[in-house]
Amino acid sequence: MKSSEIREKFLKYFEVHGHERVKSSSLIPAADPTLLFTNAGMVQFKDVFLGVSKPGYTRATTAQKCVRAGGKHNDLENVGFTPRHHTFFEMMGNFSFGDYFKKEAIDFAWKFLTQELKIPKERLRITVFQEDDEALELWKQQGVRPDWIEKLGEKDNFWAMGDTGPCGPCTEIHYDWGDEYGSAPSPGKDEGGKRFLEIWNLVFMQYNRDSSGKLEPLPKPSVDTGAGLERLSAVMQGVYSNYDNDLFQPIIQKIAHQVGITYRKKPETDVAMRVIADHLRSSTFLIGDGVIPSNEGRGYVLRRILRRAIRYGKKLGQEKPFIFSCVASVTDSLGGFYPEIQQNKKLIETLIREEEERFHETLHRGLGVLEEALKSTQVKKTQVLPGETAFLLYDSYGFPLDLVEVICKEQNLTVDKKSFDELMDKQRLQSGKEKATDKLLLENLFKAVEKVTEPTSFVGYQTLNAEAKPLCLCDSEGREVSELKGDGYVVFDQSPFYAESGGQVGDKGQIASGGLKARVHSTFKVAKKSVLHVCVDEGSLKKSFKVQLSVDPVLRRLTMRNHTATHLLHAALRKELGDRVKQAGSLVDPERLRFDFTYPKALQADELKKIESRVNEQVFKNCKVTVSEMPYDEAIKKGALAFFDEKYGAEVRVVRVGDEGSAFSVELCGGTHLSEISEIGYFKILSESSVASGVRRIEAVTSVKAFEYLSSRELLLSEIESKLGMKETAAVDKVDGLISQVKGLQKEIEQLKIKVVQGGKAGKAESSSIQEIKGIKLVSEQVDESDPKILRALVDQFRDKGKEKTLVLLLGTGGGKVSLCVGITKDLVGKLDAGKIVQLLAPEIGGKGGGRPDFAQAGGNNPAGIPNTFSKLKSWLESEF
Repeated sequence: MKSSEIREKFLKYFEVHGHERVKSSSLIPAADPTLLFTNAGMVQFKDVFLGVSKPGYTRATTAQKCVRAGGKHNDLENVGFTPRHHTFFEMMGNFSFGDYFKKEAIDFAWKFLTQELKIPKERLRITVFQEDDEALELWKQQGVRPDWIEKLGEKDNFWAMGDTGPCGPCTEIHYDWGDEYGSAPSPGKDEGGKRFLEIWNLVFMQYNRDSSGKLEPLPKPSVDTGAGLERLSAVMQGVYSNYDNDLFQPIIQKIAHQVGITYRKKPETDVAMRVIADHLRSSTFLIGDGVIPSNEGRGYVLRRILRRAIRYGKKLGQEKPFIFSCVASVTDSLGGFYPEIQQNKKLIETLIREEEERFHETLHRGLGVLEEALKSTQVKKTQVLPGETAFLLYDSYGFPLDLVEVICKEQNLTVDKKSFDELMDKQRLQSGKEKATDKLLLENLFKAVEKVTEPTSFVGYQTLNAEAKPLCLCDSEGREVSELKGDGYVVFDQSPFYAESGGQVGDKGQIASGGLKARVHSTFKVAKKSVLHVCVDEGSLKKSFKVQLSVDPVLRRLTMRNHTATHLLHAALRKELGDRVKQAGSLVDPERLRFDFTYPKALQADELKKIESRVNEQVFKNCKVTVSEMPYDEAIKKGALAFFDEKYGAEVRVVRVGDEGSAFSVELCGGTHLSEISEIGYFKILSESSVASGVRRIEAVTSVKAFEYLSSRELLLSEIESKLGMKETAAVDKVDGLISQVKGLQKEIEQLKIKVVQGGKAGKAESSSIQEIKGIKLVSEQVDESDPKILRALVDQFRDKGKEKTLVLLLGTGGGKVSLCVGITKDLVGKLDAGKIVQLLAPEIGGKGGGRPDFAQAGGNNPAGIPNTFSKLKSWLESEF
């Protein structure tokens, strides 16, 4: 049975039994800072289980995309080496929110496996919590033999959402692969889990654990179950390894075809292909959900996943990007059920290709340095790579520590992590990037706000003023208090303050009541509730005491202008550049707007002008802005744009600019907007730039700020005209002439500098600076000139003089900087590589660099390392030849 058939059969089975089929949520958890990625089926229902949200149904079923590759749930290093570890997987589940409980959950699971999938009953084994006699009896009632049911302890069969909160026993269903996979009599005694495969976990949330550890029965017990599609597919297709089922084999076969190596030929190449296949799946889905490779947060985890795949590609002999070309094997098999990866296929391919290109360059530059360091450890007869070397590779060459550790492990070496961490801590302190305090604040706030069970509402669409009472008060560190003075955080029962989301910044304003005066610095969401960051100047805030909330009307109006303009910009981009433009992020505040979008190249000046004109054309038409609410599916059918990193409910808010049927822009949006867009006044693009591979950014201003910008440009033009003594077009011609004149003078100066340096060094080069080492003429010289162009000209001169078998090393100094240039004659290309020589030498001058096999250069800031650079090259030549 195909995996797609198993998934559909599962969802339909539970639909027939009264469950609402709910779409998979994004891999980026909505409003939960405690999670890096969605890692279980219940994540999107967390608020429902906590009683904070009521979805309109009491039974649900899903096939949820999940990633486990960072933090507590991290399977990364095991992937490829075991039959069932993955960074990305699909978790099918059925859920009951205070509806049915153990009896029905066990009945549903048993009948689905044995009747719908027709798995032989004698192949299934059950584990239950040792104190859960009710579940034990219910399994017996299903006809399960008592000796097929095993009692296990809290470690294996008790589930908790956290240290406190909902928890309860669980029961697991395991598949028995048979005697050939071991003699273990039951899952609990199956060391390493080779014989018994867990295929379904049923969690019974029946208690609430308080801070003292006491368990209190929940008034409405719930059910949360999870069945891994990859595992069930392996069982139904009769293959022991998940990698041999139809979710992985098309991807693996595509990889095998691309690299020209047959799968199942060698264990080491099989591991490499499994790693790449798994990591390609997770990368495809992460990018599809809006994650972009970067050096922090989710983007860094994605980068680590991709870089691990690229390294294993090198083990398959691949020195050029190829993983991007396998994306179609993922989108073809899974894009039907998860349309976001099919819709974003081009972006996914572009980002993966650029990440491959970037990392291949990183590897090329850094491996030479690492190889030399590894040789040094062998010479010194030590098994530890210095932390300083690992830090240099990280800081100067972009080598992540885990990659250095993997390479070292292959040569039975370890890394001195203690000294590496010390250097990293020092750098963090110097750069001010230590964010531990912010993280602790957010975690404290989340714990406090999560306890609020009273309903809260946003009234800011209708009014900027409201009477409200505090439901939760926290101090400046996010800890709950009963009375607030000074700096802190507040949740109200209702609020006109818009909480930062969808790119729009949170509102600012005031709070007042009797002797109370407070300022609202910002508004943001925590646990799906609006939190106001306030500073109480007079009096104090107390729970349940009503106060008057007032949003700053000027700032709100300016923000609304920029937000509506952002919608116009998005629509204009798509009309001008095509549907491949997709929103990748935005920022809307009172001062300006910033819009990130997917596009493979920089926009030309004429394209920007057309986009700007399209927006202003709509502004001058004064099109109406209509806001309405409707079911999500209806909104999508009407052409509304939805964004993959946002979570939408059954009912959505649709913002339309223009008449229905011929609207200029239609988007799902919860932000605040103008009713008439003429209030934007004028829209002006300030800049267009790159923020990541395949992602561009436009910054713009509207209304007052746009006119201020135009006025400043007019003043600047007047000043230029005054200094040049001429008007407009003539001034432009004059500037062109001056630029041409400056370029000519710069070229003359360069030529004169070269002659001066040549005069001082060329004669000496023929005698004192030429040595012959193992048949190679080495010209090594230091000059008082750091201009790379001049040094290159000198390298060319020395190569020409040497004619053949000549290697030139020039080190130039100036202003505390060092320039390093290496050149070799054509007959040595193949035997020597100037780029690799530069990688070898650059660390001596505290720098980095690279280039072609015949010429390469580097820059550094350590002139004291020049003598070592010369001696290192000589030693290297003597040892290599």
